[in-house]
Amino acid sequence: MKYSENTLEEKAIEQALGLIATAIKTSPKSRGLNALKVIALTDKEKNKLAKKMSTINKHPFPRDSKNIEKADAIILIGMKTMHMGLNCGMCGYKDCADSQGKKGHCIFNTIDLGIALGSAVSTISDLKIDSRIMYSAGMTARDMGLFPKEYRIVMGIPLSISQKNIFFDRK
Repeated sequence: MKYSENTLEEKAIEQALGLIATAIKTSPKSRGLNALKVIALTDKEKNKLAKKMSTINKHPFPRDSKNIEKADAIILIGMKTMHMGLNCGMCGYKDCADSQGKKGHCIFNTIDLGIALGSAVSTISDLKIDSRIMYSAGMTARDMGLFPKEYRIVMGIPLSISQKNIFFDRK
């Protein structure tokens, strides 16, 4: 069987999305509890996200929308607040009950998100695929309703296989 370069790249992106989602799923989580959700977009769905970003007249949304449009895919990681019951006060509230009552974020969920993002981009780097973490893509995906409402923080990581890193010389 003979495969074209484009076909091989499409297969590579599809396989990469599965490996990245696995890296996120298996990244360490506080108390073994998962407050994260992963969604991947390609083709038309990815382009809908890029188009919506291009309409937001605030830096860096229009610039980042061009990167999303050129990217092969984007993986989105959403975080909901799940209080850990440690009553540590590191969130700025007296205890978990106080934080929950005032709709505060549990610091451990945010730490878990950071670890998951690091695990994701490490996997992407190992696969020799270009990427960049973008809060703008995540916010737009959240605002478009791609995640349930309880996922208040969302980050995006677009992926690109090309001769030159499309995320490098950005203006």
